[in-house]
Formats: sequence, C-alpha cells, structure tokens
Amino acid sequence: MRRILLFVMAIGMGLGVKAQCPLNTAVDFTATDCHGTEVHLFDILDSGQYVLIDFFYTTCYYCQQSTPKIKDSYTSLGCNMHDVYYMEISDRDSDAACQTWVNNYGIEYPTISGAAGGSTICGSTMYRISGFPTIILIAPDRSIVIKDLWPIDDVQTIITALENYDIQQHDCDDPSTGLAISESINMTLFPNPASESVILKGENLGMVSVYNVLGQKMEEFVTEGSELILNTSGYENGVYLVKAEEKTLRFVVKH
Repeated sequence: MRRILLFVMAIGMGLGVKAQCPLNTAVDFTATDCHGTEVHLFDILDSGQYVLIDFFYTTCYYCQQSTPKIKDSYTSLGCNMHDVYYMEISDRDSDAACQTWVNNYGIEYPTISGAAGGSTICGSTMYRISGFPTIILIAPDRSIVIKDLWPIDDVQTIITALENYDIQQHDCDDPSTGLAISESINMTLFPNPASESVILKGENLGMVSVYNVLGQKMEEFVTEGSELILNTSGYENGVYLVKAEEKTLRFVVKH
C-alpha cells in the first residue's frame, strides 16, 4: 500500500512540473484587454518590438509571486514604449477577476482575460500552455526565443534574460512628447491611485493636458494658479499621464 501511495504522489508531483511553451513560432491573435484596448500581436511585432507574454491565472500562487517582479521589469525596460512590449493573458479568469487583479497589483500593461479570448490563446489550438505562470519572449521575426522564463528569483533575472536579446533599459516616456516622465519635486500629483479626483500642484501650471497611455489627449485645461483638481470619476480604470510646464507625471485611476 505504501508503494502505491508513493507512486500516486509521484504522479501528482509530475503533473505539477513546470512546462514551457512547445511552439517555435508565434501564432497571431487579436483580443481586447480588460480596459477595452484592442491588442493585435503581429502589429506589435511588425513595429519592431519584442513581445513578452505572461500566461497566468489569478489564483495561481506562483503567478502571484512573480507578477510584482514582472511589473518592476516592465518599468525598468521602458513601459512598452521601447524595445519590448509586455502583456499578460489569463487562461480562465473573467473580466471582473482580471480587473481586480490589475487593481491589486497596479498592472499597467494589457491584461487579457480568459473570457475575452485568453482561454483560446492559451489552449490546445494556439499556444498550448500547460503550466502557470509561463513567460515567453517573441522576437520581431515572430520566433519564440524564450519559451519559459523561469524561475524568476528577482526583477534582475528578467532584465538580464531580455538584455541577451539587446533589449535595453529605458525610462518610461510620455507618448505625447517622447520625453522621459519627470519625477520633478516642483510638481506633485495626489492621491495616486485616484478614484473620483486627483489634485495637481505646482508653480504656474499654465496649460495642463491629460493623456492615456496610447498618447491620446483626454482633456486640456488653462490654469492661472498653482493647483488643479481633475475630475476622474468618468475615467476608465487605467494609467494616465498629465503634462504641465514641460513636465510629465503618471497616475493610475482605480474605481
């Protein structure tokens, strides 16, 4: 009986062994993330960017452990505006579950739920992902050059792995200007994350513009003082940029 139990345990442990993506070449897909943004894989690759995809699900323990490190590497490598474009794809979660996940971890890159196409993308007819998380890297020529980036000991593990493909560290840029996002002490923005409103303070703010992360201008204000209150109650959850006096700050809206 003991031998039988040990054999069953061995089988169970074997089923939990980490599995990599079996493909050599990327399969194209178009899907809408939980913020309503359409993501087309081959369009991104054709622009010359690498694509990092984190296949996950929200109740996966190792996904929860690796996500903060992936998020930090996204910031270190330019916030999807330079050599590499990040996204994450759930194989089973609803839009609502993914939105909660995004809010909890402060994810700024696209998150595609299982309900929005992630189940199909992860499944047997496309990427055939059998273990989670599975993090892959796709080159612009559509070859899958990393089939499973694991284990992830820290954020530097990811950065070093991607630097092998000449993916460089960059500041996160303001898409409206191409300039690095400022951390200037002369302008502050709070609360961040915001829900109903956000307060911008600085000397002689002048013209203030708000952009989404796609570089689309949301609103524009002409101010004469040192404080502006932005009403964000109508904004969708996501990441936004506010520009004033050639300085740019980023904030997140979470309702």
